[in-house]
Amino acid sequence: MIRRTLRYIFIEDFIAKLICLVIGAGLWLYVEFARVSQTTINVQIEYIKKPQNLYLKSGQTRFVKITIRGRDEFIKFSTTALKAEVNLENAKGGEAKYPLIFDARQLPERVDVVQKPEAISVALERALFKKVAIRAVTVGTPDSAFRLQRTSTNPREIEVEGPTETVKNLTSIDTEPVDIEGAQRSFSRKVNLRLPESISINKTKEILVRVDFIPKTYSEEKKFEHIPVKIQNLDSQLLATLSDATVQVLLQGESSAIKSIDASEIYAYINAEDTRYNARTGSILPYANETGVLVRAKILSTGKKIQIVSVTPENISVRYSVKPEFQKKSQPSGEEAN
Repeated sequence: MIRRTLRYIFIEDFIAKLICLVIGAGLWLYVEFARVSQTTINVQIEYIKKPQNLYLKSGQTRFVKITIRGRDEFIKFSTTALKAEVNLENAKGGEAKYPLIFDARQLPERVDVVQKPEAISVALERALFKKVAIRAVTVGTPDSAFRLQRTSTNPREIEVEGPTETVKNLTSIDTEPVDIEGAQRSFSRKVNLRLPESISINKTKEILVRVDFIPKTYSEEKKFEHIPVKIQNLDSQLLATLSDATVQVLLQGESSAIKSIDASEIYAYINAEDTRYNARTGSILPYANETGVLVRAKILSTGKKIQIVSVTPENISVRYSVKPEFQKKSQPSGEEAN
């Protein structure tokens, strides 16, 4: 019985059965492999273990293309969570190639990596430190009986750290917006700084912002352009160069007084009494360069019903230098003092 059964299975109609087997195997192979394809995906690059004194130059590669293969239903998946790593632990300034690491275990089952870059070029630059002014930002409109007079911050400036090219072009850091909608009186508020990407600071980001308002006592206004900025209490041994030699001054007052006032009656100035030259050390103290110096203004003529509304810009930068005749002379080599 068994012999007959085996003979029926393996010998009788052998050709027909072989043909059926080949067709079946072919159909199975088609179903299993015919829908296998490959595609290219964008994977985000994560730069890890970067030395603290180095920064990525602008324009560095953020994504890398990786080719994968798998059946159609498996390669259709979200790639947003995928990461490729570049280890910068031993990096130095300049441009060099670093290995690109991609863990294939991030991919779904039955999806394989076909091709990926083994390394990518990365350009790094050293950190630059610089003091920049802090600019108070406001939103909204005060009560109709008042107008914004000035804003100020404490501290006025802050030291930032970041990529050389970025920091070189940075002149100020903005605060988070301070809401002045419907305000009727001056106030102070603590807010955070809005730091640009790749810029960092050592101190707290929280800044005290002072917002001052002035009553709309008078209806007439007049704007004066190019009012020269004077320097008061400047050390007689120093020279000062201003980032803005003139300012714009907005006045408010009675109609007759506004019409009669002249630009020569407006005095704009900065106070340099805290900056001094140390002849013994040859140093300018506390700083040879200051940012965020407040510009003040006043009306020289008396008796006129006029008030100053604003000065623009209200803060400027000052660079101090020593007059040639007071500069500390270095002793010539080999010469002995008597």
